[in-house]
Amino acid sequence: MAETSGASLELVHVLDPLADAMIPQSLVKLVDEHREQAAHNTLSWVKGRTDVPVDLHVIKGSPAWEMVRLAKQGDLAIVGNSNLDTARIGPVAADVARMASSDVLIVRRQPRAPYRRAIAAVDFSEASKAAVQQVLERFPDAEVTALFSLPTRFDPLLSQAGLFEEEVAASRSQRLEESGLRMEEFIENWPGRVRPLVVDGPPEETVAEMVRRRGADLVSVASRGAGATRMVLLGSVAEAVAAAVPCDVLVARVPSTFRRP
Repeated sequence: MAETSGASLELVHVLDPLADAMIPQSLVKLVDEHREQAAHNTLSWVKGRTDVPVDLHVIKGSPAWEMVRLAKQGDLAIVGNSNLDTARIGPVAADVARMASSDVLIVRRQPRAPYRRAIAAVDFSEASKAAVQQVLERFPDAEVTALFSLPTRFDPLLSQAGLFEEEVAASRSQRLEESGLRMEEFIENWPGRVRPLVVDGPPEETVAEMVRRRGADLVSVASRGAGATRMVLLGSVAEAVAAAVPCDVLVARVPSTFRRP
């Protein structure tokens, strides 16, 4: 990615404190020296495979907080998935995605080629346009699909309000049709560059299913940032989608005027 975009690359390795593990100080020093040497070995490995400028930061502290702090100096933070369970997003990656003011890319697989097929999960809002725009800008050669999932969580409310089952089904068919029309309007922002797709079901389930069906290697979701407090909001739907899909996830940050109450 750094090579194709002409960007410099900053490697970050955070030595989290070992005091809670009750390890003697002499062994803490030994472990820290080993981890720092491993980081420098990684730096040498990367430098031997690229001509882009590469630098290394080895610091002590909380991995998530230090990544968030350093991410303010760049426009994209890249974090690996959990090294204990590849099917889940680890706590550090999740915290960085929630708190960073920059875009965040969560890598779940060993990269073998540039991204080829990307799915941008959208809800037709202005904010969700970032999920599409960031993929087009960062990965211009990828095939991009804008996906809207019509949620099912509101259907029980219609039933409770007195609608018959047939009326609820008819209402859902009408909403799906309207969603298709909204999608056509939505992708007019990128004529000829984005494929439309409207599906029926919870976003986290439908996006994950479409990833498998279409062999997508990237999912993009938008997240609102909060300027006044530097707090960032990763919406519950976006977070659920990021946790459910089996591929890499790009969290596209959107500026917000949110104020803490």
